[in-house]
Amino acid sequence: MSLKKLVEQITQPIVEDMGGIVSGDGTINGSPSKKKVKKNKTNKMSGYKKVNENDKAELYKLYSKAMKMIPGSANQKKIKKQIVVLRKKLGMNEKVQSTVTSKSFAKKRKSGEWTVISHDQHWKTKKSKFLVRHNKSDKRFWVKLKEGKEIKKVIGVFGGRFQPFHSGHLATYKWLAKQVDEAYITTSNIKKPPRHPMNFKEKVRHMVKVGIPKNRIVQEKTPYVADNLLKKFDPETTAVVYAFGTKDAGRLKAGTKKSGGKTYYQDYKKSKGDIKGYEEHGYFVTAPQFGNISGTKTRDMLGNPKIDDKEKLKFFKKTFGYYDKGLYTMMTNKFKKLFEYYVHIFESSQINSVDTDDGPSMFSNLKAYTSRAEIEAGRLGWELADLLVNVDNYNSQDTTYNKDTAYPKGPVDNVSFGPAGINQPSAQNLTDYVGTELWNKWLDHIDMILSNQDYEYVDDLARTRKTVIDDSPETAKQMDAEEPEDTEIRDGDDQHDELEIVKEVLSLTSNLERNGKELLLMGGAYGHMSHPFDDKDLTFKDLKKIIELGLGGQLSREDNVTEKTDGQNLMISWKDGKLITARNKGHLKNKGKTALGIKDVESKFKGRGDIRNAFVYAVRDLSKAIGALSDTQRTKIFGEGSKWMSLEVMWPASENVINYDLTELIFHGAMEYDDSGKVIGQAKDSARMLKGMIKQVNQHVQKHYKISKPNFVTVPKHQDFGKMKKKYQGRLSKLQSQFALKDNDTLSLYHQRYWEEYIHNASKQFKYKIPAKVLKRLTMRWAFFDKSYSVRDMKATIKNVKFLDWVLTTDKLDHAKMVKDNMKPFEELFFEVGAEIMKNMDGWMAVNPAKSVQSVRKKLKSAISNVRSGGDLKKLNRLKVQLDRLNAIGGLEAIVPTEGLVFKYNGNVYKFTGAFAPINQITGLMTF
Repeated sequence: MSLKKLVEQITQPIVEDMGGIVSGDGTINGSPSKKKVKKNKTNKMSGYKKVNENDKAELYKLYSKAMKMIPGSANQKKIKKQIVVLRKKLGMNEKVQSTVTSKSFAKKRKSGEWTVISHDQHWKTKKSKFLVRHNKSDKRFWVKLKEGKEIKKVIGVFGGRFQPFHSGHLATYKWLAKQVDEAYITTSNIKKPPRHPMNFKEKVRHMVKVGIPKNRIVQEKTPYVADNLLKKFDPETTAVVYAFGTKDAGRLKAGTKKSGGKTYYQDYKKSKGDIKGYEEHGYFVTAPQFGNISGTKTRDMLGNPKIDDKEKLKFFKKTFGYYDKGLYTMMTNKFKKLFEYYVHIFESSQINSVDTDDGPSMFSNLKAYTSRAEIEAGRLGWELADLLVNVDNYNSQDTTYNKDTAYPKGPVDNVSFGPAGINQPSAQNLTDYVGTELWNKWLDHIDMILSNQDYEYVDDLARTRKTVIDDSPETAKQMDAEEPEDTEIRDGDDQHDELEIVKEVLSLTSNLERNGKELLLMGGAYGHMSHPFDDKDLTFKDLKKIIELGLGGQLSREDNVTEKTDGQNLMISWKDGKLITARNKGHLKNKGKTALGIKDVESKFKGRGDIRNAFVYAVRDLSKAIGALSDTQRTKIFGEGSKWMSLEVMWPASENVINYDLTELIFHGAMEYDDSGKVIGQAKDSARMLKGMIKQVNQHVQKHYKISKPNFVTVPKHQDFGKMKKKYQGRLSKLQSQFALKDNDTLSLYHQRYWEEYIHNASKQFKYKIPAKVLKRLTMRWAFFDKSYSVRDMKATIKNVKFLDWVLTTDKLDHAKMVKDNMKPFEELFFEVGAEIMKNMDGWMAVNPAKSVQSVRKKLKSAISNVRSGGDLKKLNRLKVQLDRLNAIGGLEAIVPTEGLVFKYNGNVYKFTGAFAPINQITGLMTF
């Protein structure tokens, strides 16, 4: 036997019995030379137990003696007993009582909950254990660190049918995003009415409009089993948390297996500090309740044929925060069909074979009938055995006979058009109109009855539509609610501040004349581009990063930075052997079925001078250039009308603000659309390819235009990068600190805090103890334009007369101005950053940049003079606002010969415009 094996045979049993601090070669692990140990004289901050050096030295002597003895001998056993006693004295014999992750261990030490007394390491496995003291209870115990990889990322999953996704869902998603590292929406592609009227693509299209990033929406067979989503994450270092609303809180439950282990799903809050990867465990968390909107109410409001179309439109805008005609039509059509699946159980009942009128239909659907039956059976102590109505037959019945018999073609379905009941509307009444609307509904009904009768009104006053019922307790409230609120005139860029519907309308009317001048906007059919401060979902960390990238010359890290040109937008495609164009989103539908051909463009712009020439010459040149390509090339780029290329028309005679002195057509890129006009993909590198194809056949220089690709620009690092970065990030931090916000907080939270503080201070001034619900609803109305908290609601819920008067005055007179004032510091900051970036650049498209700048200055001075001489107070006030913005940026010195820069950040497209924004507003005052 070798000497090495003999040593191992002698020492290993001893070492294992003694806790394993002696290695196989006889050295003692964890006992460095005393010379290398720094002693703490006070011993107050060390966190380690004071050890008697004599006892420790004695222990090492005993180890040496035992190792020299024959294993298992009487003398060795005697020594081992002495070793055990001494180890206990030194606090080295306690068993492991807790196993934690290294992250949790460090957290408990840092917080002062635990103090480490001693450390031990096994001689063979090198696994560590720590003797700790619980400082509150003064108990001591051994702690072992968990093996395996630590959780590096927690994924949040909010799953559901989302038929449709509404404001409550959006609030839950945003809440979840703050609890985890990354939040996702999961939903299925099932399309089986009535429970699943919308498919996955339709849901995604809507969710993106509401504000969910497209890459955060994942299709799953079962929304609560996120297999497709989790595939791309490491199962050992990624945990998954499923979020549920309060009403679905019991959908998943934590439990214990028969074997004693935990079931797969566990409570996230109770498991913190012991989180496992998603293959071992999934976790669930209950989100708070946000608002009182529900999917059922939404489907009812948008689908119920008894609800007026105007009310549906109003509800859509208020609930979703945007308006898109295609999505609105799609939803109302789909949810309308749900009502065709049911036929009411009518009230006909018989007593002694005599028909009895029970009023309008007792039950609106089979579910209501079943629920009522279960309640009544329960009162008698019975259970529901079966239904008189066959469920399958009920759901499969032919309902066509009922489609054309709804009121007014059939019987009235209300006891009254107004509230039915003494104190409040009856649950059985289908409408509860009050005030003017109630009176008009009743008159419409009487008019219909009289139309085929030999009767007429006795009192002419009854015909007066403005007459209301004075003694109705609800009428006064309704009259207040019906009083229209003053609205501020909004035009130019201001129209894009909040509502998507404004952007949609602008794109549809972008070629209409205004006071003899053509209003040709940047969006057209292609869409709107945001400044960073427009995106309220960006965090302060994001905004600081954008500033750093811009000043540091790193804006091109995701894609090339392009010059944002101030031309006229046009979209083109190729179908059936000819060029087609789009100036609004309707032209994109059905592969350009209603799009404009060359003759249509000539007719549309006939008699419009330079504008006519700009567009007509453009489509003629494009038709010739693209017509020279092969069918294969044209199909690749345009897909027979499914792909549309966006381009900028640069025609000097029809210039807007910037004079480029160029006649060029600049391709931006192509998007692919489905038959409804919805974007379904991007044709990558299409602008570069089309430009290359045309140049290859020598058609890039046409009779009127030169055909070009976007002007890629180089953004240099600012010569005072450190100073500028500190300046602008400092200003952003100052804004952030006003409400003690963190870097990961969003811009929307800033606006929320601003209004919460403003409202709270006002309530104190008026000595009004404002309820939390009132504070929340007022904040939602003023910070996020949620008009669900109406004037009528304010009057009903705010009991302090003086505070109510202040609220109504602020809402009517001050709110719009305050919103602008609250946004102003962010606007000025980013306009200044944009100006700083661009004044250090060159390589602009303008042939003569200096001449172009002079031209802008002349237009600016002319516009200022024109507005001042006109004497229009509203225009003068708007001029002052824009001049203040321009001066804050740097005045005339900040003008550059371009509109701005376009760049990508986290997959989204943003712009820096510098001085252009206020200049465009000022010169636009002569147009409107």
